[in-house]
Formats: sequence, C-alpha cells, structure tokens
Amino acid sequence: MKVTGLTIELMVDDIQKTINFYKTMLGFEVTVSVPEKEPFFVVMSSGSAKLMLYTRSQFSEEIPEFKEIPVGGSIAMYMNVDNIETLFGKIKGKVKIIQELHETDYGTKEFSFEDCNGYIIMLANEK
Repeated sequence: MKVTGLTIELMVDDIQKTINFYKTMLGFEVTVSVPEKEPFFVVMSSGSAKLMLYTRSQFSEEIPEFKEIPVGGSIAMYMNVDNIETLFGKIKGKVKIIQELHETDYGTKEFSFEDCNGYIIMLANEK
C-alpha cells in the first residue's frame, strides 16, 4: 500500500467559529462548503494543506460513536510554515499557547497552541 495523500477531518460543535479561527489565525480559506450557506461540512486549504471540518450533528449520523466523544483532545496537527516568528507574534495573546517558540534538537523552530475546539496545532519551520 502507498498512501497518496492525507487530510485531517475534525469534528466541531461550532463550524462558523472554527472557520473564522482557521482563516484569522492561519490564513486558511474555504474551498468547499456543504451547503454553501450555513454549512455543516467544509474543506479549508492553505498551500498544500487541507483540513475538513464536520459538525458533530452531521458527523455522528455517519459515525454514531462520535455523538458522545468530546471535541478536541488527543490529536495534534503538525504543520510546516514560513515566517514562524511573525506568525507567533501575530497569534500570541489570542490563543492558548502550549509550547512557546523554541528551537529543537532536530533542526526546527516550533511552537504549539490550542485551536478554538481544543485541538493542538504544532507549527514548525526548518532552521
């Protein structure tokens, strides 16, 4: 088997709040919206990264186990970005920082923060 792509799909309770968060904080844009007005499902993109957002009410119709699972939690999204210092300065104070901007032993500058749903976003830039 060869994986030819990977897209993360997140369950959210407030899709508009989540869309606004990813637009404002990370520059993602909505590329698919179902339905177009008051969507329950969207695809957002930034460069080659894609992120799917799905409301709990609709997602749990497809996968009933999701109805009672908390949003957020034990997933971390690791993204490579340009201008990490600028981005850190832009969002610090607007989000819950989990790890301050730091240099790693494996050759990156990184920081991590919580999105508006409790998911962890780890941003990195190679030195």
